[in-house]
This record gives sequence, structure tokens and C-alpha cells, in this order.
Amino acid sequence: MTKKERVKAVIEGHVLDAPPYYLDLTAFGYDVVAGYYGIKPEQVQALTGDHLLFLPFTEPEGFVPESAGENLVKDEFGVTWDKAAAKQIGDWGLVGHPIKDMEIGGYKFPTGKSGGRFTKAEKLARENDDCFNLLQMTGVFDTAWHVTGIQDLLMGMALEPDFTNKMLDSALEYNLNIIDQIPDFIDGVRFLEDWGDQRGLIMGPDNWRRFLKPRLKLMYEACRRKGKSVFIHSCGNITELFPDIIELGVNVVDPIQPEVIDLKFIKNEYGRHIVLCGGIGSQSTLPLGAPEAVVKECEERLDLLSKGGMYIMGPAGAIPTEAPVENIVALIEFLRLCRRADANEKG
Repeated sequence: MTKKERVKAVIEGHVLDAPPYYLDLTAFGYDVVAGYYGIKPEQVQALTGDHLLFLPFTEPEGFVPESAGENLVKDEFGVTWDKAAAKQIGDWGLVGHPIKDMEIGGYKFPTGKSGGRFTKAEKLARENDDCFNLLQMTGVFDTAWHVTGIQDLLMGMALEPDFTNKMLDSALEYNLNIIDQIPDFIDGVRFLEDWGDQRGLIMGPDNWRRFLKPRLKLMYEACRRKGKSVFIHSCGNITELFPDIIELGVNVVDPIQPEVIDLKFIKNEYGRHIVLCGGIGSQSTLPLGAPEAVVKECEERLDLLSKGGMYIMGPAGAIPTEAPVENIVALIEFLRLCRRADANEKG
């Protein structure tokens, strides 16, 4: 089976001898791994055997990001990013948003209709032609708060619901128009947005179901109409949302953080209905443990989460920059060993 076929088999509920796996690395992490193995960052995917190929869509053809200072650029939303920080920490490289104090003024949300966004993704897919091609998209909640600031969007849920509804509707329209353009070579879409913190939902379950769930339903349905699997990413403790996301038809959820989620409960309660992805501690074992502790945790996760299938193995969120390279390598080599053992058994 190709890597693409293995991921599709797990989503369809088939039990494999070893689960497919993925690595969640920042751009900085790719440089670290490449340096250790003496290869180029773009060769890491092939070396690790990662089953999931994370693919970007870009700003529209002809769009030139506006410089906002040293290492600072404005994207098509008018959001300012620190490129150096974003290389290490993703969303938290955001340093400026165009709407302040809930005053929309003359701001116009981009519609997402402009084309020419998938050239880079297509090139990467051609270079890694046996992977499961997974488009990375920011979900409606994070797309909206990137424009407004997270505090104002959350306060708007309680104090100015019209403002929050308008921002979320604009984010939904943008995403639906991107989804409408998704090319055939994409196998699934991974919606990146964080609903949880270490204790629970940052907006509370009532607000999640009022403001987000109806819009997520429309977004996920649009993906399924295009024949794409639906992956969602949310850090934090989102245990109470599992019945909702299963109801919404989500195929795969990551990163199931062991530091805040009871993995045994999640597997036993929901593991027959949704693919669990991740589970290896990116806040604990990977940055703070030793290589042998990484291997031990991998063995424990494999034993617990792969029973009955419905598991994609990997780190519980992007591996932080402070993680020792030896720990990252221990994870990579364990995953590669699983793949070789599975291939040998089948041979």
C-alpha cells in the first residue's frame, strides 16, 4: 500500500498492522532535522516517510505582501506577521491586526475568490506522489481573530454578538470560496484553529455551539461535497466537543494532547467513530524527556491508541523549538521502524 492508501484505509475503519504516522514540525524544526541528517529541509518528508503531506494554499496570484518593517509583512487580510517568529511558532508570529476595539470602519474582509493559490501545493504534491495530500486551512474562529484580535472576538461573543457574527460570517465566506477552488489532487483538508486551553474551551461550550458549530457544519459539508476528508486541529482540552465533532462528520482529530486529555477515555468512548491523530507529548516528553522516554511513550501510545485501528501516530502538536534534536530523532526512528516492520511482515 502507498502512504496515501494507508491513510485512506484508516479513515475507512480498516485495521492495519501498524498505523500511518506524521510529524508536526515548524519550519525551524525542518531545518533542525535536516541539519542532523545532513540533508536539505525539502528532503525531510522523504527521509521520515511521513504519510501526511501538509500543503499550503497561498495568497492569490499577483498579490505582493506589504512590508511593514524588518521581518514584518502584511498578508491579504492586512494582518501583520513577524516572519522570523512565525518560522518557529506559527500563529503566534502575528504582531498586528487591522480591526481594533471592534471598530470595523472601512475594513473589507477578503472574499477568497481570487485564484492562483495552489501552484506551490501542486509542485510539492508532484514531488511526494505517494503521500496523503492534506491542505492546511485556518478555521473560521482563527481566521476571524487574526483580523480582530482574539480578545475582541471573544468579548464580542458576550457583549457584541453582531460584531462577532459579522466577522465569523466573513471568515466562513472566505473559507468556502477557497474550498470551492480546491483541486483534485488534494485528499483532505486540515482546519487549524485552537478552541481549547489546558482546562477546557476558551469560549465555553455554549458559545462554541452558538457561534462556531453552525458555521463549521457548512464548511465541513463543503469539503465532503468536493470528496475531501475532514481533519481538524485544536490544541487544548476539547474532550466535551467530541460528540459534536463526530456529529459534524469530522474524519480525523488532532493532536489529542496527553497533558490535558485522558487518552484512554477518548479511545474507549470515541475511538470507533473518529480517527485519533497525535498523542505523543509535545509539551512534556518531547521537549523535557530523554530519547528513551520518547521511545517508551511511543510504545505506550501504539499499544493504547492503535487497537482496533482509527489512529494516526505522531506528536501532540508542533514539536517546540526547545525540544532536543536527539528526542526528535528518537521519534523519527521509532516511526520509521514501525513502517519497516509492517512492510517486512507484509513481504
